[in-house]
Amino acid sequence: MARANPWSLVPAADYEAWMGPAGAGLTAPLSALFEKVYAARQPRRLAVLGVATGNGLEHVDPAVTRVVAAVDVNLSYLAVARQRFMRLGPSLQLLCADAEQVELEPGGFDLVHAAMVLEHLDPRALLPRAASWLAPGGALSVVLRLPGGDPVPAQPGAAALREAVEQTRLVPPEELRQLAAASGLAERRAFVVPLPGGRRLFTALYGRSGEGRP
Repeated sequence: MARANPWSLVPAADYEAWMGPAGAGLTAPLSALFEKVYAARQPRRLAVLGVATGNGLEHVDPAVTRVVAAVDVNLSYLAVARQRFMRLGPSLQLLCADAEQVELEPGGFDLVHAAMVLEHLDPRALLPRAASWLAPGGALSVVLRLPGGDPVPAQPGAAALREAVEQTRLVPPEELRQLAAASGLAERRAFVVPLPGGRRLFTALYGRSGEGRP
């Protein structure tokens, strides 16, 4: 029997405390990175893998984006996202599933966003699936955590969070590039974002090889 994804057991309060300014300090920079790619792409159909409690969805304009497929393995996170982003109405489709197994429409999305997701799944399995979900001219946006910087321990008593964090496997950017290329995706741009405490994020945008942005 397959072992449950450890993030499915982490309470929303523990997750948000760890991600927030008193923890890893990732909530604000991840929201800002999503805002930039969303504004640049203006997707009519958007998929967010590992949406958690919805960080970044505040930037989605329902007048522009008619479908938001928000995927996460933790049902309690999706409940929080639904309450916070009721303004998105029926366009927000919450899917409780592992990104490696979720069924999304082939060729159905203009932007697929995956921030700090590949570290917790098998990128060899996920990249081909993500590529298959892209419409012509669509793009895959990825954010990875790079090694180094001050460690961020889980809060006392947050055993499930500690286990999930300990199982994180950082994905080198070159590995991501190779897997993307094998899935028919070419890197359009990439850069590193420095964070306090010496931590860093790698963010990149991929499109189908031979295709430009429409």
